[in-house]
Amino acid sequence: MAQIAPTTVPAPQALTVNLNPDPELTSRTTALISSAAVQTVTTAADSVAASRVLAQLQQMRRWVSGIYHDAKAPLGAAKKTLDTQERSLLGPLREAEQQLMAAIVAFQAQETAARMQADALALDARLAGHAPASLVRAPVGATTIAGMQSRTTFAAEVLDLRGLVLAVAAQLLLEIPGSTKVTQRWLTEVCQPTPQATLDLLQAVPSSLNRTARALNTDLAIPGVAVVSTTTLVAP
Repeated sequence: MAQIAPTTVPAPQALTVNLNPDPELTSRTTALISSAAVQTVTTAADSVAASRVLAQLQQMRRWVSGIYHDAKAPLGAAKKTLDTQERSLLGPLREAEQQLMAAIVAFQAQETAARMQADALALDARLAGHAPASLVRAPVGATTIAGMQSRTTFAAEVLDLRGLVLAVAAQLLLEIPGSTKVTQRWLTEVCQPTPQATLDLLQAVPSSLNRTARALNTDLAIPGVAVVSTTTLVAP
């Protein structure tokens, strides 16, 4: 049986693998694929012959998967080790980075608020006809090293999934003509729709739908969802 195995390396973390394709593996796979390509199924005998080729294809696929699984096993172990080492270094670095960044940003915000308050007091004083020197704040100067930029980003966080779903549903219903004013008022007051609550804010969860479909089969009855059945043949 053809084998694909990692090459011997002097250092444990310098893991390499033989990436040259195995000639026997490639030849047998190509031959099976070519044999499958010429199969036609018009009679019961043809179906039996095709199923024999199908069984060979499945056996070859499992064999190839096993070979590459064994070949990639050392790589998987090495990756887990490297990932652990990486996390042990990056985690504390990120934590220290976030703490120091928060302190600098908080100081900048405090200085900005103090500056705005001093400017407001100075304006009030000028409007009153005098401007005490005590209200004038000296510039703080640079608060970060040269080249460091401040970037503000915004993100949305869902605090009430039910409220989001109701808002989207109500907005869709309001866009459908024919509803009465009473219905429109109820949707507006209860569900609080907004043009920003569009359908693309919601997403179906395929894993949940598939789990329900497997449990109910053809009894699945959800608006907008169709039952799709797939039949497969598995060789022993």
